[in-house]
Formats: sequence, C-alpha cells, structure tokens
Amino acid sequence: MCVILDADRVGLVFGRNRSPAGRDLLDWLEQPHASRPRPQLVVGGRLMEELTKNGTFAKWAEEATKDGRVRRFPDVDIAKEESALPSNRCRSNDRHIIALARTSRARILYSNDGALQEDFRDLKLVPRPRGRLLPAGESQNASKGRRRLLRRSELCPNQAAR
Repeated sequence: MCVILDADRVGLVFGRNRSPAGRDLLDWLEQPHASRPRPQLVVGGRLMEELTKNGTFAKWAEEATKDGRVRRFPDVDIAKEESALPSNRCRSNDRHIIALARTSRARILYSNDGALQEDFRDLKLVPRPRGRLLPAGESQNASKGRRRLLRRSELCPNQAAR
C-alpha cells in the first residue's frame, strides 16, 4: 500500500483547496493501521526536494516519517537506478520518479503529467506489477475506485521488508 505523489499534485493534497482525490489520498495516509500494513507515501531523491517546497507537506512529512506514513529511499539508490534507465525510453522529464518506482516497487502514482503517466505504465520502465494511476475524478465512482485501488497491497510488494 504505497503511493508516489508527483510534485504537480502536492497542493491538491496538502493545500487549502484539496481536490476530492487529494482528500481521499490524505485520509488513506492518515488512517489507523492496527491489523494491516501501514499506508505509505514513498519519497526520495529529487522528488523529496520538489515536494518539500510546499511548507504544509514539509511539516507533515517530518512527523509522518517518524510513524511510518512516509518511507524515504536513499538518494544514492534512486540516482543509481535513474542512471540505469535507458536514455531514450522516458517520454517525461521525471526519470527520478520512474527510478523511485523501480527502487521502492510502489505501483500507484498520483500525477497530472501525461508523459509521466505513460512512462509509469510502460512495463519496460516500471516492471510488473503494472503501474496504476490514482483516479483524479470528482465523482462518487472515482472516489470508490481510489479507495479500491489504495487497498491493493500487491502494489507495494516490498513494504513488509522494512
């Protein structure tokens, strides 16, 4: 149960005017975890730098890291994975996010970047299980879809290996 949050959506999760998807994601990250694995936001490398430009996120992440809601991967591991990516394969300028997905094995992404979304779903860049996109819609069906997707523990297979 791991998610990667792209910097283009941080304000919709941690800003004053949260989107329905942002509210659902934050509620999921904040839920109690007594009998199941803790929901986690995975970060590291350049993405952490981008996200912490949002002051609300920076404060939240500091506390959330202490209790396991945020899992930070070493910058050096992400940089190493990024350099191993095929140079001509990525459509987006977010190779660091693809490297984070490969390093963390997180397979849910919340982003509005179409090129990054294509990269994230490309099995040659992000191997199985296939990367999934967190639905951003405002309908009740979109909200149900988000909750269903966030319950899928196989989308973060190494979470238990903490």
